[in-house]
Amino acid sequence: MENPFCPISGKRDFEPFLAVPDRFRPGSRWQIVRSRPSGLLILDPRPSFPEIGSYYHLENYDPHLHDAMVRSWRNRLYLAARALLLRRKASLVLYGEKKPFTGCRILEIGCSTGDLLRHLKLARGIPAGHLRGIETDPDAAVVAEAKTRVPIDRHPSGRSQSRKTFDRIVLWHAFEHVHDLQSMLYNIFEQLDHQGILVMALPNPESRDAKHYREHWVAWDAPRHLWHFTPAVLEALLEEHGFELCRMVPYLPDTLYTCWYSSKLAAKDHGRHFGLAGMAGALLQAAAGIASALFSREKASTLVYYFRKAR
Repeated sequence: MENPFCPISGKRDFEPFLAVPDRFRPGSRWQIVRSRPSGLLILDPRPSFPEIGSYYHLENYDPHLHDAMVRSWRNRLYLAARALLLRRKASLVLYGEKKPFTGCRILEIGCSTGDLLRHLKLARGIPAGHLRGIETDPDAAVVAEAKTRVPIDRHPSGRSQSRKTFDRIVLWHAFEHVHDLQSMLYNIFEQLDHQGILVMALPNPESRDAKHYREHWVAWDAPRHLWHFTPAVLEALLEEHGFELCRMVPYLPDTLYTCWYSSKLAAKDHGRHFGLAGMAGALLQAAAGIASALFSREKASTLVYYFRKAR
């Protein structure tokens, strides 16, 4: 285990925030603290980079799920929903791109099993030679390479990509997993074209569902999520590294997933059966969360941020 510093203030000036369970091992508790100078929420202590891999090698860890692992209706349903949402996800990634897609160069950091890269290649016509991925989990990286025929770097910072520049660099629910944010942001700045866009999707700890479910909000996802960014804190961190925020939009499909599994985690942690009443409650919370985000994007369960290099 290790004890991190705040990457914004450079200090360990923390106050207790919340003790949360590992959603796969509800009996355990992990401490999230808040940096007093910056407001960043931080897992402390946390597994070191060599230790963290064991917390991902779980049968029901959804981001690494692929067809060969399907053993239940739940897995099939999740993969089907993920496939249906790829078009929307790709549209968000490519939003505002003026180049023909065949000329776009895209790097996805934390590409998991390569679904987005494959869609960009097959459905959007982006050549494999213009696509790159970074995935530190070796099993997921092997699946991604087989699925996409795109080079997948295993190094967390993607240093081997440093001589290339990209029109889009994507971290879709990936930035919160990164141990060394400073090195990551430095490399992203170096690899992003001067007119390129950094696209980041992140869970929002100021969302309606985060406040409703508190320690059972599944997007705390301790100990895999190491950091939790409010919009203001993320903007402050990125500004330090030469970026400026140019767009922020809610990603509503995540609300259903988050409320469903947060309700399920709360029931399990309290020793209750997640039956019809629990399912109905989860759907009600999801509907309320979506309605709340439509009126105020800052209350969305997931936010998609667009950053460019500061002029």
